[in-house]
Amino acid sequence: MARPKKTQKRAKKSNTKKPITKKAAPKKNAKAKSANAKAKKANQTTGLQLPVIRRPDPNLPPTPHLVDELTHDLLSIIEIVEEYAANLRALDRMRHNGVGLKRLGFIEAAFRISTNFPQYFPHWLSTAKFQADLNLFNSIRSLIDACRSLEEKVWNINVESADMIYTDALEYYAQVQDAANRRIDSAESLYTELHGFFRGMGRKPQEEPTRKQLKKDINALERGKKDGEIIIKNISPKTTGGKREVIDETFKDKGAFKETGEGSIEE
Repeated sequence: MARPKKTQKRAKKSNTKKPITKKAAPKKNAKAKSANAKAKKANQTTGLQLPVIRRPDPNLPPTPHLVDELTHDLLSIIEIVEEYAANLRALDRMRHNGVGLKRLGFIEAAFRISTNFPQYFPHWLSTAKFQADLNLFNSIRSLIDACRSLEEKVWNINVESADMIYTDALEYYAQVQDAANRRIDSAESLYTELHGFFRGMGRKPQEEPTRKQLKKDINALERGKKDGEIIIKNISPKTTGGKREVIDETFKDKGAFKETGEGSIEE
């Protein structure tokens, strides 16, 4: 007899899905919550859009008394150095020899060689004088580096103090502006005085006329379409750079225009 076939029942897949777990949101800092709450409360009372948390000052500023003492000490140092400083103008500085990296290497090489072969010195120069001049130069360079470092640090303090005082002025101006908008007595006049600093400070200076504008003005003057004069002065270069001056003065309906230009000319 034939055996009956066994039927295998397949297990049905369950359609149940795993529940998705959401990540818990990070808890805010208690200090940040209190600061935000205070800022929101201040905004509701004043009606201003102020920042939520003001950035902290990275460094504590020095006291004015300490700054005055440092200034007094620096002035005393300037009095000492002034006895040895020469009153050089810009042209006098250009006439003197400057020392950069390349010339400094030349000086050090010349000094090293001169110590072994002093017979090539002129009668007015010696190894001792050369050594003294080199020591003075190195000391002065060290003093300049220290002064530049001091200037940089003081300028950083100046930037921070300027930011603080300007922020204080802006915050006061915002309160005055809000009071003026709410029509509080005497606030409108204060706002008008402070608001004048944010307006444009006059007209911008007229730019130097281009060649196209000069040709246009020359043609207009030749044809009698404009009133005015154009003067062109030229000095040919000799041993030094030449000079050229252009005066374009045309009389228009609204004011006059006058500009001068100087520059060197190469042949």
